[in-house]
Amino acid sequence: MRYFTFTIILIFISNFAIGLSIEEEKKYGPSKQKADLTILSSTDIEIFDPVMKAYANQYPKLNIHYIVASSKDIYETINSGSSNYDVVMSSAMDLQIKLANDGLSETYNSLLTSSIPDWGVWQNKLYGFALEPIVIVISKEKFIELDIPSNRREFLSILRSNPERFKNNLITYDVNLSGAGYLFATQDERETDTFWRLSEVMGSLGTKLVCCSGVMLNALENNEVAAAYNVLGSYAEKRALNSKAIQIIYPEEYTHVLLRTALIPIKSKNKILAGYFLDYILSQEGQKIIEEKGGLPSINNKDIRQMLNAKPIRLDTGLLVYLDNLKRKNFLREWNAALLQ
Repeated sequence: MRYFTFTIILIFISNFAIGLSIEEEKKYGPSKQKADLTILSSTDIEIFDPVMKAYANQYPKLNIHYIVASSKDIYETINSGSSNYDVVMSSAMDLQIKLANDGLSETYNSLLTSSIPDWGVWQNKLYGFALEPIVIVISKEKFIELDIPSNRREFLSILRSNPERFKNNLITYDVNLSGAGYLFATQDERETDTFWRLSEVMGSLGTKLVCCSGVMLNALENNEVAAAYNVLGSYAEKRALNSKAIQIIYPEEYTHVLLRTALIPIKSKNKILAGYFLDYILSQEGQKIIEEKGGLPSINNKDIRQMLNAKPIRLDTGLLVYLDNLKRKNFLREWNAALLQ
């Protein structure tokens, strides 16, 4: 596991050295040499495609380029001063607020942005457009004859009691590479002392470390692992609609709920068009498509906001604490010591 992760880190560094590592991309509208609007996002095309198609239908003369990259790559690209992107959407709230706090996000106001709840906006520079619970997902087959855990302590207890069953059978984010994974892990540490005990046990069981929720869910559906920890709930729910192999757990002691956020980079060359797009995803129509066709809970989703165990991650500068260089270095050292045994 140590050698595998080290290799991946080298690949990441190499990719960044030569530019943004694009995971997937799609163009909408008429063919043009240069896009009218370029969107850089951590949300998979499969999820956001209905929104993009609906928006492109409203503006048929626009060529829109939708690019998917990791949340960490997105941050590094905008932080480097790139002027190639007009809208940035990411699940890594901490990295997004750092961009805004560092003066790399354009201030934008409109009637639609004014309608967003105060907790979903930061200084009119960063806007939440969807909610995202963070969950545990298990393989039903691999949990046969075991109690289904309802919280992290029960999950930890099951892992400890069944090491043979769960050896090399767990999967989670590699927080060295994933901005979203790092956010979830640091929020767990802030919330519960169970986090480090769980991390050590998962490390002793040879947990697989990967880039993203999609890879975790693929491994579960292919029966390669028994459980995935800290998965994007919307991705899991979408898979569960067509799969009887997995079960989603919203931990009862707390289920973190993040905001997917959007900003307009200060160096965008198409700020007016970027504002129109931001208005659209915050509009009643855009929010309805995001939720009903994309499977992302809208920012006004009452079921999630009223969950008794919901623990919203606050959109404020408190998120910058774990981005301090020393704090980040210390956290990663402890996390790697626990997971890479």
